[in-house]
Amino acid sequence: MDIFRDAVWELSLDGEVKGWLTTSVNIMRGLPLFWVKQEQMWYQTHWLDGTHGFPEEDYGPDWYAVKELRAGKFEVRYPESDQDVWFEAAPLTGPERDRLWETLQHG
Repeated sequence: MDIFRDAVWELSLDGEVKGWLTTSVNIMRGLPLFWVKQEQMWYQTHWLDGTHGFPEEDYGPDWYAVKELRAGKFEVRYPESDQDVWFEAAPLTGPERDRLWETLQHG
């Protein structure tokens, strides 16, 4: 899950950047075994026009968003078309990731 810890993913369509996805990983506890710690991922979309989606969570055993991102794609409702769209998703690294992480304000 390390690739998802405080990460920024570039979302593009036909090679054109449309926005970003920020992700973080936290510990959660849940019933029926409250004492068992499990990881969960929170993700949030950020669009070029400055709007943000609401933070959403992903967790096992299914890990839907994690599976999509590992495959290099991500499906989300795109505000420009008000439709669900599959974007290409690529993790950013280095100074660009650092700049966007600070600017986008995940969560």
